[in-house]
Amino acid sequence: MKFKIILALLLAFPAACISRKRVVPEAQRPLPAQTASRADLLQMLEKKSGQIHTLQGTLALDASGGSMKTGILTEYRQTKGYLVVDRPNQVRLKVQAPLALATVFDMVSDDRQYRVSIPVKNKFIIGDARAPANEKNPILNLRPQHILNALVVDITAYLSNPQVRSTLEETTEGRRSFYVFSFINIASRDAEMVEKLWIDRTDLQVARKQIFRSDGKVDTDVEYSDYASQGDITFPQIILIQRPLDDYSLKMTFQKTTVNEALTAEAFNLERPAGSELVQRDADDGDESRQF
Repeated sequence: MKFKIILALLLAFPAACISRKRVVPEAQRPLPAQTASRADLLQMLEKKSGQIHTLQGTLALDASGGSMKTGILTEYRQTKGYLVVDRPNQVRLKVQAPLALATVFDMVSDDRQYRVSIPVKNKFIIGDARAPANEKNPILNLRPQHILNALVVDITAYLSNPQVRSTLEETTEGRRSFYVFSFINIASRDAEMVEKLWIDRTDLQVARKQIFRSDGKVDTDVEYSDYASQGDITFPQIILIQRPLDDYSLKMTFQKTTVNEALTAEAFNLERPAGSELVQRDADDGDESRQF
């Protein structure tokens, strides 16, 4: 009886007294989201994995190292860089000071060994690509292979490995919605997350790539944006690499890129300058990001 009385009273009032309509500003509405099947998304990722063979780029670099926990950050803003890549193993990055254009460092790697020339310190470093990243200045923890692994999306090794399975989910962050592929290694008793790829549903481009260590910690977190096309190949013009365990981040803003042009071996030849101090780095026994 009480319920009937309350219901009668509610119906007696105009609807405007108990509800109202509110217009959500366009800037707060979800962005349009495209729909794609799991098979189509995997096909897109597989195609993207093999599109880029070589890459040459002129870019601006913003780097920061350190931790908010310590309260000390080292930052380098808008330095000029030259990047050359020959997949799957060769990479070279040369960085110059923004005004004087003097070389800050020049480093190359062939996946087994990396070589770094630091003229301002008159040092030449040769080390194993697995050498520990434990410099007091976190910026010096940068390795050429970190850049190579972050530059492109490549799921080829996962597709050919029966011990790696993938899951697909949808999620939303802010106004954007994403398809998220998770690649999981089931070889051991405890399944391990290997990599996550976030596909932005506004344009179906890869917006983020996360690589995990075997202990579940994030090894590399990469954000991709501002895609541009060269023929049927799209490449992000802004790439933000974060290495939380190494305490550094690197933002690469490409000003000019050329893909799939032939490169000579000279492009990756870095000789030790006469009179420079030679520094040798041994291999790391620790756990770097895994390869399949």
